[in-house]
Amino acid sequence: MSTSYESLSPDLRKAVELVGVRVKFDAGQTIFNRGDAGSSLYVISNGSVRVHDGELVLNRLGAGDVFGEIGALGGLERTASVTAEESVTLLRVERGALYNALRTRPEALQGLVQMLCERESGIANRMTTRSWRLRAAEEELKIGRRIQSGFLPDELPRISGYEIAGHFQAARQVAGDFYDAFYIPAINRLALVIGDVCDKGVGAALFMTLFRSLIRATAQSRTFVTWAFDAAPAMTDAAECENCDALARETLTNTVALTNNYVATTHGKTSMFASVFVGLLDPETGTLNYINAGHEEAYILNADGIRQGLPHAGPVLGLFAGVGHEIGTAQLEPGETLLLYTDGVPEATNISGEQFSEQRLRSLLDSWQGDASSLLKKIASSVNGFALDSPQHDDITMLASKRGTV
Repeated sequence: MSTSYESLSPDLRKAVELVGVRVKFDAGQTIFNRGDAGSSLYVISNGSVRVHDGELVLNRLGAGDVFGEIGALGGLERTASVTAEESVTLLRVERGALYNALRTRPEALQGLVQMLCERESGIANRMTTRSWRLRAAEEELKIGRRIQSGFLPDELPRISGYEIAGHFQAARQVAGDFYDAFYIPAINRLALVIGDVCDKGVGAALFMTLFRSLIRATAQSRTFVTWAFDAAPAMTDAAECENCDALARETLTNTVALTNNYVATTHGKTSMFASVFVGLLDPETGTLNYINAGHEEAYILNADGIRQGLPHAGPVLGLFAGVGHEIGTAQLEPGETLLLYTDGVPEATNISGEQFSEQRLRSLLDSWQGDASSLLKKIASSVNGFALDSPQHDDITMLASKRGTV
């Protein structure tokens, strides 16, 4: 991006000083913009400048630095913008004047060629270094994705009379969406969870693991002891659990409250939060107690389409400690399906910028009949077919549970 004036050959410096014109720019004043035609190079006499592409700062230069030489000598478009950081004095050398001075100074011309060769060599070395760093970063992201995938269930619970299916389609190497399903024997409940952490990338992925782990650990706190003996405990007979309904509601309230309060108090400065749906389903009766904390509306589907929506009734998790969340209750009848999804479904966009939309999703659900796995495949296929070659901007995550008819 720049060359040191002191590194120029004495003959080239004399040629530059002979034809250069001193110009001044105030702090914040633009010297040239990216895309401008290059017609001159600059030597900084005093002050400093910022080399940038929009808000992205590429370099900062001070007294003795040379910039703009490639664009000037080749008459090419400027590859970056340059703005005065403070009041700056520059020696501006126009291409035509420099070429005229070089005609009678072969030593200066040789120095110019040497300067350009050294600059190109430096660029090549920097590109090689950055390529290796980029490759290392990509490998780290691959490792991160493999680790993060371990926070999604390897195998969904097998509950007699129910089919459970999940779908996860990340927009990047690492994701902020998560889903989970696990059986809690102490209260004879099936936990169904889906969440979407704000933002994207590595930060969202780190908080995804935090939210998911807190929810699962808190919900299963009554059964920690079983982990040491039986990784997949058999279902407890409902008759063995006294006051299961009250315990389930207590578990639901505590799970959401602890997760929210921990993130808000411990990591509040990050302003990271997640929309989350946590449901506890009674496999015997089909009764679902749930908290929808700022998440997309869940649906209960029957043969006629959407029978009931389960909208959010409380704030997202992780922003404000101590906030309360209302527990909702719904009934999953035989043959019905509970569908949970993140906003990556309705907000998927096509090449024209049009969104898949909640309306399209509802229309698809109204015409659907089949099992849980087929439902998620149909939704994913419809969303991907709508988006076609448009880049995926957000994770697409879904969880469905269908109750059998027998």
